[in-house]
Amino acid sequence: MKLPPLHALMCFESAGRHLSMKKAAEELCVTSSAVSQQIAKLEDMTSMRLFIRSARSLELTDEARIYLRAIRPAFSQIAEATQRLMNEGKPNKITISCTRGFAIQWLLPRLPVFEKENPGVEVQISTTNRRVDLLSEGIDFAVRHGTGRYPGLESECLLNDCLWPVCSPRLIPREHPLSSALDITRYTLLHDEHRMDWAIWFNAVGFSGADTDRGPVFVDSNGVLEAALAGKGIALIRSALVRDEIKNGSLINPLRVSVDSPVAYYLVYDESAVLQRMSRRFRDWLTATAAVDRNEYPV
Repeated sequence: MKLPPLHALMCFESAGRHLSMKKAAEELCVTSSAVSQQIAKLEDMTSMRLFIRSARSLELTDEARIYLRAIRPAFSQIAEATQRLMNEGKPNKITISCTRGFAIQWLLPRLPVFEKENPGVEVQISTTNRRVDLLSEGIDFAVRHGTGRYPGLESECLLNDCLWPVCSPRLIPREHPLSSALDITRYTLLHDEHRMDWAIWFNAVGFSGADTDRGPVFVDSNGVLEAALAGKGIALIRSALVRDEIKNGSLINPLRVSVDSPVAYYLVYDESAVLQRMSRRFRDWLTATAAVDRNEYPV
């Protein structure tokens, strides 16, 4: 693969972004003539006209506009990777994006262990339900709920445990567990915004008569959990997210049945995120902690 000179690309990117040879020269600390010469080299190499020049304006050709849009992410990645490399050995800050429910139910209860083992590390948690752009938003890691296929990014499975129906023992006494999936349909079903987990669960246990469209819908799984704790219905939640509630008895699995789900929680990151030693340590701690959780929950 023949790559163009980096300096020529930098001149083209800057001039294309500013639509000005003068502003590009000021940004790169060179002369306008030097910028023009580098762009001419790039035009000769590609056999393509990149700019339409006039006395008062500078415009990109259609081909150059497409080329500029294509190479900009590469410059952003180089800058981001260089910044991470330069930060090695300096005060450490790690940013992770996840839903509010995942943060409250899984990450925050476990995070003090990492912080105790790594004093001085600042872990910033950004909670959102939208899919973030890791590089442009300066996010090191994200936790996503899906199938694990994220083009251009690394992904590692964190939680792929079972879906449990859970409720308060005030709603269904522990000494009177349910006997079948039919019994569950007699109670209010609690849903998160995706509404798909109950349909998956009933299908997996071989029950086709359930109306899974009924019941309140919450913005995230944290709202579902709070409603279940308050005795407002039965929630369907991954076992790892209700470990403490099951242990202390505030929630029970009234049917003693769990099913696998086709989606899981994945740790997602650009490979440059682990250039820093502490970022690698944080990733390894997350995956190791999740591995322990996956083996810890009896039905």
